[in-house]
Amino acid sequence: MFWTDRKDKRVNPRSAFIWCALFLTAVVLQVLARHVSGFAEWYAETVYPGLMHLLGRISSVFPFALDEALIYLMVCGSIVYIVWGIFHIWKKNITIRRWGIDTFRRLLIVGTVWFFAFTVTCGINYHRTPFSSLAELPMEPSTVEELEELCLWLTEEIEKAVPLIRTGEDGLTALPEEMVEKTRDAMQALGEQYPALAGWYPGAKPVFTWKVLSLEFLEGVFGPYTMEAHYNPDIPAYNQPAVLCHELSHMRGFMREDEANYIAYLACSGSEDMNLRYSGLLLAYTHSINALYSADYERFAAVRTQLCDQANRDYTYHRTYWAQYEGPVSEISDKVNDTYLKANAQQEGSRSYGRMVDLLLGGYRRQKEAETG
Repeated sequence: MFWTDRKDKRVNPRSAFIWCALFLTAVVLQVLARHVSGFAEWYAETVYPGLMHLLGRISSVFPFALDEALIYLMVCGSIVYIVWGIFHIWKKNITIRRWGIDTFRRLLIVGTVWFFAFTVTCGINYHRTPFSSLAELPMEPSTVEELEELCLWLTEEIEKAVPLIRTGEDGLTALPEEMVEKTRDAMQALGEQYPALAGWYPGAKPVFTWKVLSLEFLEGVFGPYTMEAHYNPDIPAYNQPAVLCHELSHMRGFMREDEANYIAYLACSGSEDMNLRYSGLLLAYTHSINALYSADYERFAAVRTQLCDQANRDYTYHRTYWAQYEGPVSEISDKVNDTYLKANAQQEGSRSYGRMVDLLLGGYRRQKEAETG
């Protein structure tokens, strides 16, 4: 029986061997990805796509976020397990010590499964060839003048897009029609230019518990165990298309936040839908103008005043929206995210989000070179 207090109860050697083998396999894969040149890229190009398609096709059958539902089930199951254990301890069907040992063993099994699943679904991809290399971007040290020029160019592009975007009665940018489908189309179109991004994409799904994400200052989440891209449907509308493309880029195996942001910019800014284009441009502008603020405040002040009224309205609402969620939860979430990034070889932690500017400058530099011949 499940709840017994048999003194002769022992760990099944065969089961122990299986779980140890699973754990060691994950460790070996992590070591190979981190220390063997080319292994992570080989895995991302050969093994991972099949796994992504299998899990992605299964989860796409469900109209809701499958992994979110699994979290609810896990929480409910844990509560039932604890209550059931307390009941049988009270009935003296099992001792506290026996229940504690059994629970510890089960937690080890769950931890082993989690570690292995994380490794094969996204852990190895953290160490693949950077997108800048695959895209052959001219990455080199940039001057403040180049950064200022990038910000001014983005300002002009935003102003060109504004007259063609959809807005609401409140004057804020509205969601594009059929946003989920259009972001999928944008990513697939980008895959025609960059083979590493080519292939099938599932539709991103909104999360039901969006307020939890807002409290954690999260705009979207990638679910590696079910291969689902999730987004917070309550965040400012102008930002949502870029968030969807960001999470979809994770599904293609680009786990670094700076690369996912840059891919989202490329996908959105290359779309025929002006709301998508506007979203990508503002994403790029936000990172670039923040970098200019840190590099040269006087240049920042001069460039910032040139942003159009529509973008300023959206920015004002953006600040107001997130201000209501500032607090200890968001601070803890940022520290957890920082630790997670560092554990996966992003040594700058949360600051790696700022490295997107180098990618933007590299792309802008290549664009200028193409225009000048």
